[in-house]
Amino acid sequence: MSHRRSLLPFLALPFAALIAACDDPPPTGDDGGVVVIDPPTDDLQPVVVSDVPPPPISGGTLHILPDGLTAIVADPDRDRVLVLDLATSELKHEIALEPGDEPGRVVSDAAGNAHVALRGGGAVVTVDPESGSILARREVCAAPRGLAAFNPVEGGDQTLVVACASGELVELLSAPDGAVLSKIFIEPDLRDVVFTGNGTRAARRTLVSSFRSARVITLGPTNEVEQESQPNGYQSDFTMRRFAPSVAWRMVPKDDGAVVLHQRSATVPLAPVSPDVPAVYYEAMDCGNSVVHAAASEFDAAGRNQTEPQAGGLGTFALPVDIAYAPEDPFGYGADFGTYYFVSATGKSINAVSLSQLGVGADACVSGFFGGSSHSVGSEPIAVAYSAGASEDSPGTVLVQVREPSMVVVYDSLLTWKANILLGGARRADSGHALFHGNPDAPTATISCASCHPEGRDDGHVWQFADVGKRRTQSLEGNVMDTAPFHWSGDLPGMADVMSTVFVDRMRGQPQSEKRVAALTSWLRTTPTVGSSDTLDADQVARGEALFQSDKTQCSTCHAGDNLTDNTTVDVGTGEALQVPSLVNVRNRAPFMHDGCAQTLYDRFDPKCGGTKHGEIANLSEDEVDDLVAYMLSL
Repeated sequence: MSHRRSLLPFLALPFAALIAACDDPPPTGDDGGVVVIDPPTDDLQPVVVSDVPPPPISGGTLHILPDGLTAIVADPDRDRVLVLDLATSELKHEIALEPGDEPGRVVSDAAGNAHVALRGGGAVVTVDPESGSILARREVCAAPRGLAAFNPVEGGDQTLVVACASGELVELLSAPDGAVLSKIFIEPDLRDVVFTGNGTRAARRTLVSSFRSARVITLGPTNEVEQESQPNGYQSDFTMRRFAPSVAWRMVPKDDGAVVLHQRSATVPLAPVSPDVPAVYYEAMDCGNSVVHAAASEFDAAGRNQTEPQAGGLGTFALPVDIAYAPEDPFGYGADFGTYYFVSATGKSINAVSLSQLGVGADACVSGFFGGSSHSVGSEPIAVAYSAGASEDSPGTVLVQVREPSMVVVYDSLLTWKANILLGGARRADSGHALFHGNPDAPTATISCASCHPEGRDDGHVWQFADVGKRRTQSLEGNVMDTAPFHWSGDLPGMADVMSTVFVDRMRGQPQSEKRVAALTSWLRTTPTVGSSDTLDADQVARGEALFQSDKTQCSTCHAGDNLTDNTTVDVGTGEALQVPSLVNVRNRAPFMHDGCAQTLYDRFDPKCGGTKHGEIANLSEDEVDDLVAYMLSL
């Protein structure tokens, strides 16, 4: 394997020193990771459509047991869990799950069992790593996401806490036959869970992240919400472009606190480069000129943001889907601080940064970054995990999970490649999936479609455009392909127009063939939806549905059919004609309306935000509004 010093992986770092880069990706097997299926003549690469469409990349599917010798891999593309022997770099067990389970976060308990959140299966599955057997499968909520194990130091029952995108926080006994102890509804779009405190029940704090808003919600010992905090924004000293925190891909423990790996999105008006160059204003050349870049923010035991203003930026690594914390600093830039390892799915890289550099400097992607490493993985990395060495003198282990072909790449703590563990399984190469998560033909670094539509949904961000004003990112969840024309103004008749206007003109992507656009269209039809909470009042939902369908409100005049939209463009009293959006899974799309003026569904019923001609709602009572909101939360 050849190495040379290169600035290319960190073009986003205007003050970066030379960084060691691995030019040759680790070997991926006899076929080199390429699937060739009837390559068309009008494409640079073959167009492939998987028989089983892979789900959007979510990250965080890799866990190393405390022994440091066993790894648990959740494979959402193939609905399986794998047990690896790190001492021999061999696959020990393959555990088949049900189709559509989409395994996600993995944790282990003091008994040595591993627990996996099934994002699509609505359950937590418990497996025995030694025998490779499933010990239990327990339903928890419609959309389990985050997962953490709590082992009280005073003894007693160990528990698991599950954060659900459907809004619930569920606690259950970790034993395979353990029951659900509590289920509370917080808000939709919950993501990860981290425990802080001294390990006792009385001092326990539960930090829960919110996916799209990147907030951290702190719950006390009895699950009461104590406070909320959010990462800092950022303003470039050079371009004066401002950014707001968004999309918390991953939150993991750090000392007695947590670190959140998230994006930061531009809040200033975006415009073409010039009238003569009406393109390329989504390009990610550096943090100051980008529209989205990656950042890491640290939170204390109470869930308060501890990152200094202007610090924490990690660069223009698109889709920073997972992060691991190491208390050691193998690069020697500040032994008292530690290291972050994070993966970029679009950049196909594993990256390391010394924490001693994150709080220094005023205006750089990694503030004052003068040390670190970026290595090509060769394919899409979706998870990273770290395990300390057996002694202070022995290097730790960094594992990187690669989506396709399925494998785990083993590095030491200096990111020196050690081995590949090929995991086998059915191929899940899909050109639509690849195009959504990357821009392989762009001449320089850029964002991907998933940067603004994480997990096939939306980033919850309200963008400002110089020509049309505020536009909240629209969700691609569910049956978006049946809601054309696209964009709020309805000016793009079909996907080919979207690709030309957005992918080519704004993102600097190359024009795509009809076959590749068709592959993307086909894959978008399969993006999963997030289920609703089972804590809703069924009677209230029924009253809300009746009111929604009634002549009194006339909501169903426009929000009709399976997708709850008639696909028309209407002025509802906001001053411009806009597309009638689908209300399927509307609960997961705060803020609401085209300009994000409604922070909650209740705010939509304020004519100042929702418009003066947006249904007959002026004379609704508070109880009727409550019923309508309950119905919309169920959609």
